[in-house]
Amino acid sequence: MKTRIISGAIFVLIIAAAMFFMDTVALPILLAFICGMATFEINRAAKVKLPLSVVSIAVATYIPFELRYHFISDGSSGSTFLFAALTAYIIAMLIMMVKWHNEVKFSQVAIAIFSSLAIPNSLGCWIRMNDLALSNMGFYTGFSKSHAVYLVLFAMCCAWLSDTFAYFTGVFFGKHKMTPVVSPKKTWEGAIGGVLLTAALNVGIYFLFSAKFFPNGEFPLWSWWAVIPISIVLSIVSIFGDLSASVIKRGYGIKDYGKIMPGHGGIMDRFDSALFVFPTMYSIVYVISGILEII
Repeated sequence: MKTRIISGAIFVLIIAAAMFFMDTVALPILLAFICGMATFEINRAAKVKLPLSVVSIAVATYIPFELRYHFISDGSSGSTFLFAALTAYIIAMLIMMVKWHNEVKFSQVAIAIFSSLAIPNSLGCWIRMNDLALSNMGFYTGFSKSHAVYLVLFAMCCAWLSDTFAYFTGVFFGKHKMTPVVSPKKTWEGAIGGVLLTAALNVGIYFLFSAKFFPNGEFPLWSWWAVIPISIVLSIVSIFGDLSASVIKRGYGIKDYGKIMPGHGGIMDRFDSALFVFPTMYSIVYVISGILEII
């Protein structure tokens, strides 16, 4: 437990530093490391062969920089260049499958491609939410860095604290197993407690930011009462992210994805929920802002 606490504290400090410097190159560097490691762990679990795995990890590491700086996806021809790069990547992976056909299966190619694109594009929503504060287009002219920090913190609470709250609620009140085969320790009582406590915490965070950090004393996309249903949705999504990662681990017969975080496991063990929560949060922001622009 001591190792887990120390490891968790270091993790929190790194994430806090990234949030403070998230409008600098520090954020894509951190996400490049996280995405590269997560892709490596998935590829290792699936026993993806080395040539494919190396290319897959390289692509996953590059995407956070692309999301921030738009090296090949900016300008009038940006989408064309991006499509060409994606096509070349897929063709290269299939060529390697043909070359090493005795050792490489199509399932390995599919896993390598999927992990290298899905993981960084999902966690990359952190960059997208931060960049809303840098945008000078449409609704987002009223967005500030404090708004972006609030969105990321909101998502993180739903991704990580809901699981923590669920654990302690389950310890004291858990009686009915949620998924006894996939995750034996999870209970319905714990899940409900985790969702409700996270919603209450997020309401408190909203009022704190409104009083101390929001320029006009309010968040431009929603009021405090809207925090409750949004938090519930994100916490439920977080649960499915965690369970999905557990299903994958059981399918490959492993307990943890890695050992880089003592007491917690690998990067995927820590970010499985965030892979679901971050894109859902960004989608909610995108939809609500679009509705407000129409109104």
